[in-house]
Amino acid sequence: HRSITMRLLLFLLCFTLVSSWGTSNLSWNRRDVMVSTIGGMSAAVFPAIANAAAQLDVNNSLAREYTAFPGLYPTIATKLVKAAKEKPFTKKADIYNALDSDIEKERLRQYDAALVIRKPDKNLQQFKTSQICKYECGNRVSSSYRDEQIRAVQAARR
Repeated sequence: HRSITMRLLLFLLCFTLVSSWGTSNLSWNRRDVMVSTIGGMSAAVFPAIANAAAQLDVNNSLAREYTAFPGLYPTIATKLVKAAKEKPFTKKADIYNALDSDIEKERLRQYDAALVIRKPDKNLQQFKTSQICKYECGNRVSSSYRDEQIRAVQAARR
């Protein structure tokens, strides 16, 4: 995944440089180019990547899992995790009602296809918060396959 991301960023950097070649602003430094490239293009590119590869189980996710979805961490992630602890979500409308502003709701709608509502699983949540998961679970993206494997291991231990 890193090589694809790096290639994508390199492409976006080159695209920005070529597209700004004929402009009168010749005083761009590296920071300006990177901010322009990442800020201007990431909104269109990264939600599509996140939607294609990941699912987010809102009742069982930790705030750090939301970092795989640009724009959701920390504010929206914190609100959703706290709301799910108080009263688990049963439908997508509940998820959107947990947010305060239309801006937050609009940002979350970018990832609507990735949102999954499953019953809260205390064993899964305990494992995810354990020190073991911080090293073994790796790439921050919630994985339904990984979650099933965790449940299977825990069931076998009982």
